Amino acid sequence: MRTFEIEPQTVAHDLHPGYLSTTWAKEWANENGLALIAVQHHHAHVAGCMAEHGLTGKVIGLALDGTGYGSDGNIWGGEVLIANLAGFERFAHLEYVPMPGGEAAIKEPWRMALGHLRAAGFDVVSAEMLALMGATEKEARVLTRMMERGVHVPLTSSLGRLFDAVAAVVLGRRVVDYEAQAAIELEGVAVDEPDDVPGYAMEFAGGDWAAREPVRISSTPLWRKLVEDLRIGTSKARIAARFHAGVAEGFLRAAVLARSASGVNQVALSGGCMHNRRLARLLRVKLMAEGFEVFQHRNVSPGDGGLSYGQVAVAAAMLRATKVVN
Repeated sequence: MRTFEIEPQTVAHDLHPGYLSTTWAKEWANENGLALIAVQHHHAHVAGCMAEHGLTGKVIGLALDGTGYGSDGNIWGGEVLIANLAGFERFAHLEYVPMPGGEAAIKEPWRMALGHLRAAGFDVVSAEMLALMGATEKEARVLTRMMERGVHVPLTSSLGRLFDAVAAVVLGRRVVDYEAQAAIELEGVAVDEPDDVPGYAMEFAGGDWAAREPVRISSTPLWRKLVEDLRIGTSKARIAARFHAGVAEGFLRAAVLARSASGVNQVALSGGCMHNRRLARLLRVKLMAEGFEVFQHRNVSPGDGGLSYGQVAVAAAMLRATKVVN
């Protein structure tokens, strides 16, 4: 503010009530008598990509990342939004799975593996599953009881957490030293595999656009084929490549459904998972082959480094809309 001699009119912040930045924004706005605009995390990601390319109409936003507070109070991260700068509607998302231990599951990917495998119908206290997760029977039973009782197990639709879970099972990555380490390693393992390997299938359920009920994208069939590949000795590189391809094909299918429902043909790709070059490339190529106009970040980070830019774009659009109405 001092450097650019700015006098703010409005304060924009993330929707998450527990963020330090949210607390600061509320206190500072109150002290200075300024209005507040809370911006949902994934809407900000998509808006950042839109603003970078000067898009003002509606887009299909694929917001794929690790953690973001959703408008329903759950942890989002595998989202298909139909959005403009001023607002959004949630068209589809990865099906919710539990995050055993909350934020501990980010640091210990085996926890996410347990949550995903259990959701896919596997017996997570069996010797085979314990070996895959790198977990003890005691650990698995404790986390299972937590999920059964709903104690400290927030629900998440995060693609980043799905990457973590797959890396835990395929690479034996039990714990990480920094967020996205497991996903980065999984991408690296697949680097020499061709892009055209067949992907693991996703399953689609529900969804009523007229009633604004989102489509749910289930990874259960993906897990079943992945575990089957592990059992028959398929290479880690091929499994990692098939996983990337399956994710790309799943979100391509979701985008096609979103276009059919909304008539929107422009797609904005954003979120921390877009740092994954293999996934970003697969999505771009597959979407363009289906006739979509695809937009990706070039000058602004697709991760949280670009979040404030997206928040500003949303807040400005909302203020313009308010002035037009008034």
